[in-house]
Amino acid sequence: MKLSNILLISINIIFLLYYSIQLIVFTDEFAIKNLGFFNHAVAGLSEIIGIIFLSFSFTLILIIKIGLKNQLPIFLTIFFIQFLIMFNFIRYIFTNSLGEANIESIIFNTIIFIIGTLTSTIFIIINFKKLN
Repeated sequence: MKLSNILLISINIIFLLYYSIQLIVFTDEFAIKNLGFFNHAVAGLSEIIGIIFLSFSFTLILIIKIGLKNQLPIFLTIFFIQFLIMFNFIRYIFTNSLGEANIESIIFNTIIFIIGTLTSTIFIIINFKKLN
């Protein structure tokens, strides 16, 4: 696998691991900082999303070892999740519907998800034929 592919995948692994740790280990703090409140339903959903992100990061690590052939569905899944979450954060900013969260944490998360979405987009475009 080319170094550029490993770099793009590694950026996504770091991105996914960061959020999975935040959502699984620091559930209370993450929910209060980013959502503005905390309860058991929020904690449960946060932990489930963290587990999904952790699974994606382990999958990407495995893909680095086994190669890109026939891996388009997982890359599209990661891209669509990143895109939809990014779009949701952007919607929060433009509609000024932050709820109890503060604008700084929403903007920070938006920037991180923009970077993740762009990284996934570039990777898919560069490797589309290899992923089929």
